[in-house]
Formats: sequence, structure tokens, C-alpha cells
Amino acid sequence: MAVIVFNVGSSSLRAAAFRMPRTGPEKVLTADHDVSAGDSAVTVRCGGRAQRLDVPGSDYAQAAPGLIALAEEALEDEVVIGHRVVHGGTLSGAPVRLGHETLERLGRFAPLAPLHQRANLMLPEAVRQERPGRVQYASFDTSFHTSIPDRARDLPLPAAIRGPLLRRYGFHGLSFRSVARRMAGRAAPRIVALHLGGGASVCAMQDGASIDTTMGATPLSGPLMTTRSGSIDPGALLYLLQRDDGTASDLAEMLWQDSGLRGLSGQSGDLRDLIGAEDALAQTAVTQFCDDLVRYTGAMLARLGGMDALVFTGGAGIDQPVVRARVAAAFGFAGVALDPACNAAVTERSVPEEGACISSADSRVQVWVLPVAEEDEIARDSHDII
Repeated sequence: MAVIVFNVGSSSLRAAAFRMPRTGPEKVLTADHDVSAGDSAVTVRCGGRAQRLDVPGSDYAQAAPGLIALAEEALEDEVVIGHRVVHGGTLSGAPVRLGHETLERLGRFAPLAPLHQRANLMLPEAVRQERPGRVQYASFDTSFHTSIPDRARDLPLPAAIRGPLLRRYGFHGLSFRSVARRMAGRAAPRIVALHLGGGASVCAMQDGASIDTTMGATPLSGPLMTTRSGSIDPGALLYLLQRDDGTASDLAEMLWQDSGLRGLSGQSGDLRDLIGAEDALAQTAVTQFCDDLVRYTGAMLARLGGMDALVFTGGAGIDQPVVRARVAAAFGFAGVALDPACNAAVTERSVPEEGACISSADSRVQVWVLPVAEEDEIARDSHDII
């Protein structure tokens, strides 16, 4: 059996193809593309060689047939397809097989994840129409957080308004599940993990299970992010609607696309542009971002009653030593101590597959940097199902 995994974001694609021996996934092909980087092609790597597939903008549905063909050639087998879907809504839990009805049902959750859900579903719908018999599965970011107690899921709104769908879900679950799997056996039952990418969230894990996280019904809450506002006083939002006689769609555009680091700096939501910049607004944006991470990491620490490990993952979590250092420095009282040289040495290009420990020898809390491995988790799901 062979699996190709598609991880489609609002402006990016990561894919990987795996052989599936009984011992677990064996990666043989990877592909990636980032619209924000200005590249016009998906870069595919297999067997030490790289090639490029043209893709118009972020229409990854057009790139899918070529990637599937390359995977089948490399694996010498017909592949099952696994997809990352951000919002599982009422389907959260075990992965589901994707057919027309399931895709329609998942599409109804798009208002709760407007940057992600439609992009996630566009590719499997295109594959379904071109090859109706192709087996496809969805793994949900929300599923890892189904272990959060029910009492913590209800939003403080009238039950008649909430309905069955409006509740706390949590996101980045495939990333956090990967953290939990790789940290197993490292003597760290209480883990606070930070996923820092285009979105940012913090998760409290006890014995490998999520007990709390900073995102809620949507991926908009929690610390401020690259272009998303994060949690903000709802009274301020009501004030904006009343003051400017604005519409809900205008407000949504601002909160999802023009806030966070981009809104504070007035120039960019990318930490690579802001860290080290002399511009005062850029420095303020970075400082507020780190302060927000400290605030929410502290909340997750309190939920656990202490922590045995602090873990950074996601693109910025891997590639920004400055952010890691500022967050870790705030938790010296809890026993966190970094090795400055180890921390400075770890970037996206240097972090090993098994992660890098960046805590000092006398730190009472392990501090780890783990590369993102969402595709591996989706491949494991497909392996377990079949």
C-alpha cells in the first residue's frame, strides 16, 4: 500500500508520498510551494533529485494530477490519498473517507475557518470529479482536541444561540499530535507546546492528550498571529461596527487578513521581515507577539500545574531563535533555562528530524524544537484505517 498526503493551506502546499510497511510510514517524495514566497512552481524532491511543476497562483487542484502521477511512479503502486482538513466540526474524531456527501458537509464548516476550509476541500473535490473511484481520507486538525473536557467546550452564550456547532474545538491538532508522539518516552508527562506558523496556538498536554488549547470555535482566537488578530475584546469589535457603520464582511477581512503582526507593524506579517528591523513599529509588533505567547503559555502552564517540557514547532517556532529565547526567559521561575548556543544554532535548515533539545544542562524543564510533521500523522491515519 502507498499513500500520498496533501496539506493545503490558504497560500501554501506541502505534500509527501509514503510507502507503508508494517513498521510505519516511509517517506519517498516531498513537495512544497508557498505563494507568499513569489514562486510559480511546486518543488518536488524524490531520490535526491528535484523537479518543478508549474501551478497558477494557489490553484493546487491543477497540480494534484501531476503530483499523484509522480508519487505512483516513485512508489510503483496506486496510491491512497490523505488530506489535512482544518475544521472537522461535528465530524471531529477518527479520519473519514471523502465522498460527495462528506465534502458537502465539511463545506458547511467553512464560515468557522474561512482561510482554510475551502482551500482544504478544493483539491479532494477536484480529484473526486476526475477519478471518482480514487480512495481519499480526511484527517482533522480539530480531532486531537476531542480529549478536552466537555465542560471546557461550551461557549458562554445562550444555548439556543450556540446550537450544536458553535463550541470550542482547538486547531493545529495534527501538529500537536506529532509533538505528543515524538515526545513520548522523553520523561515529560506535562507538555506546553507552541505551534507558530501563519497561525499561532498553544496547547497543554497531559500524558500525550490535549487538555486545553488557545484556539476555540475558529482559528482566530489566542495569541496574535501573522495577519490574524488573535483574541480581542468583543466590545471593541462592536464599537468598530457601530462607529464605522461597517459590515460583518469588512470586519472579518480586517480580523483575518489585516491584523496581527501586519496590523501592528503596518508593513508585514512575516517575522523574517520584522525581527532585527530598526523600524519602531516592527520592533513593537515583535515584542507584542512574544508577550502574547508568554501570556498564553502561562495560562497553559497553570492548567497543567507545572510543565516538564516546553516545545516549539511550526515554521516560526523552528526558525526564530529570538522568539524562543524571549518566551523561555519569562519562565525561568518555572525551571526553564536555555542553552543560548544550542538555541541560536537551530533554524529550519538545521533542525534534525527527531528534533533538537535546546535547554541547558541545569534546566528543570526540557525545551525542544521539533520540525513540523503533519504529513506523517496523516499517513499514519491512512495506514491505520486500511
